[in-house]
Amino acid sequence: MTDMKRLYVVLAVAVAAIALLSCDKYEDGKPAKEVRTEFNKMYPDAKDVEWEPQRGFWVVSFETGNPPDVVEHEAWYDADGGWIRTETEVYISDLPKKVLDAIAASEYASAVIDRNDVVYVETPESSWYRLELFLGGVEIHVDVTDDGKVSLSEMRF
Repeated sequence: MTDMKRLYVVLAVAVAAIALLSCDKYEDGKPAKEVRTEFNKMYPDAKDVEWEPQRGFWVVSFETGNPPDVVEHEAWYDADGGWIRTETEVYISDLPKKVLDAIAASEYASAVIDRNDVVYVETPESSWYRLELFLGGVEIHVDVTDDGKVSLSEMRF
């Protein structure tokens, strides 16, 4: 085999190896098996999965659904695979009427909702919608529970 042919063979093998490695479901670092097992159990249809370690936790960004109905999520797990929370991006047009009515009946009725920053937060204990509002030129974050309770966000993460 000539040197040029060997070079082409080596390049072809290298390209194939890179292609195989890039097919891994987890594009970034990999958490412990327990974390991945819990994630896969909760979100078996997740796509475009990217793991990132943050302050002793694993944060995973992923998508569900098919175009044009792709939904973006971010989930948090502890080092042992315990699920902490999931945040799901929500279009303002998909907010339940109950949530919009609760804001309209609250002290934040005159606020403007930032159409690009609404998430549905789920934890093992509860769930709520977190909305970014502009009130009097100031940005605030407000949480609205499924039963319509409105409060300023504590934003722990």
